[in-house]
Amino acid sequence: MRIDPNSQSPEAVQSNALQDAQKSAPQKADQDADAAAAGGVQVRLSTSSNQVAALTQQAVNAPEVRTDRVDALRQAIRDGNYNVTNEQVAAALYSDTAASGAKK
Repeated sequence: MRIDPNSQSPEAVQSNALQDAQKSAPQKADQDADAAAAGGVQVRLSTSSNQVAALTQQAVNAPEVRTDRVDALRQAIRDGNYNVTNEQVAAALYSDTAASGAKK
């Protein structure tokens, strides 16, 4: 199990959510009253969908090959500074094959 040192404690998350709800409660009540008076159905979209869309677009636009790392490895190979053991190659091949099998 990994623990993210940057994550908030459950109490902090709950407190933040409570504060956000308290701030938006008067506005929500007004919106609900307007929707009820109009006899319509009110629909609210979360702002997190915008964040997900932005992150998805970033991922789509990210290069498939990290050329900076590839160039650094090429240079190390040219200079004779790139040394890999047979065990490391085998482990990498196994890891890649296992990951490919898990995707199917």
